Amino acid sequence: MSASPPHRGEDLFALLGLAPTFQLDAAELERSYLERSREVHPDRFASAPAGERVVALQRSMAVNEAYKTLKRPVKRAEYLLGRHGVAIGSNERLDPAFLAEVLELREELAEARQAGDLPKVTRLEKAMKGRHGAAVASLGPLFARVEASGGDERARALADAKTTLILLRYLARYLEECEAALDEDAA
Repeated sequence: MSASPPHRGEDLFALLGLAPTFQLDAAELERSYLERSREVHPDRFASAPAGERVVALQRSMAVNEAYKTLKRPVKRAEYLLGRHGVAIGSNERLDPAFLAEVLELREELAEARQAGDLPKVTRLEKAMKGRHGAAVASLGPLFARVEASGGDERARALADAKTTLILLRYLARYLEECEAALDEDAA
């Protein structure tokens, strides 16, 4: 029994034997993960030489990481964006109106938190969860455009996907603040 060594920067889709697409079938992802996990599980290499055991452990960890990344739509989208050579930096430009809106929402949340108005925090959280869900849902059509187009249209679709992912980071941070406010009260 010999586990092939992991390759640095190995494609996560290839690692799980899946097509590199945003629209993944959850059951297929799960089946592929379980199959690959069994193939490279370190217990299968318990009596193998130390080098093979290390490689099996590395492969097992790579399969687990691929699964965790591809299972989550936002992480999968970020990974796909990176496969197209598009990175999200720490100081990306965003629509000033969106930034102003987020600032206002955060101030409103801070005031509700300060006042101990948990029903308002809950309402704000619920509204943001809806917005977050809609943004996540928009990733599928955006990556369908990426996959179906080329040239300038693909570049525009990638830019739109990048913008959506940046917006999702802001929305996720806001939701973390809501959760922290609600957790403070529960403590």
